[in-house]
Amino acid sequence: MATKKKSAAKKPAAKKSAAKKPAAKKPAAKKPAAKKPAAKAAARPRIVARVSPLKGTSVDDWASNLDGWQADALRVLRALVARHAPGATLVMKWGQPVWEQDGPFAWLKPAAKHVSFGFWRGAEMDDPEGHLEGDGDRMRHLKVSSAEDLEALPIEGFVKQAVALNGDKGDPTKRK
Repeated sequence: MATKKKSAAKKPAAKKSAAKKPAAKKPAAKKPAAKKPAAKAAARPRIVARVSPLKGTSVDDWASNLDGWQADALRVLRALVARHAPGATLVMKWGQPVWEQDGPFAWLKPAAKHVSFGFWRGAEMDDPEGHLEGDGDRMRHLKVSSAEDLEALPIEGFVKQAVALNGDKGDPTKRK
């Protein structure tokens, strides 16, 4: 009887190894290798697409797409920054208007129901009343939802702080 048990035990083992052989012949490892070059080739057009269609667009041309109070908000902010940072320039960068003095210090980005007026060094700025929003390690912004918000927010102080920080620390886009 012991002989039968041994042979019975050997037979299933032989069947298992036979079942393993066809599974080992499947070229499963080769398929992912073939997919990798296709994924790399697909990534190349994305890099080309990063070139902004707004390159060469002036702030005035860009602003012509704004409607109503958002266009008014940009006009008010331009005048306000010109008054409190007379050495600043306004250029199009990263698809949005950017104010620069010793590097970029502020930006404007419209959304459906507000415009964000942001500061590169916003995390370093004094904001005792908690007007600045954001939780990144560098930038903060103000959400402006109406012309009344522009009058209520202490924008002048934030602009002055942002320019002073760039003057003291240099261009915020150049990490040291």
